[in-house]
Amino acid sequence: MLDSIIDAIKNILPLDNFIDQGYDFVMGLGYLEKLIGGLVGGIIVILGTFELIKKLSKLIIVVAVIVGVWFAFRSGVFDNFIG
Repeated sequence: MLDSIIDAIKNILPLDNFIDQGYDFVMGLGYLEKLIGGLVGGIIVILGTFELIKKLSKLIIVVAVIVGVWFAFRSGVFDNFIG
């Protein structure tokens, strides 16, 4: 079944042609242009990685607090306060 889906996508989108055009474009660039593009791409990847780590760390902290409150609620810590 997965093969038929992949074949349908290949028929709708000529991905091989796009990949070949992109490869030919990059190979047509000069050495300095490739170097600058690689450096810019590397900087973008590094900055994106740091942003992802910042977002995930905030998410992990929020989930940890929610789980901690849930465990405290389930153990009956808040029974005296709530009634």
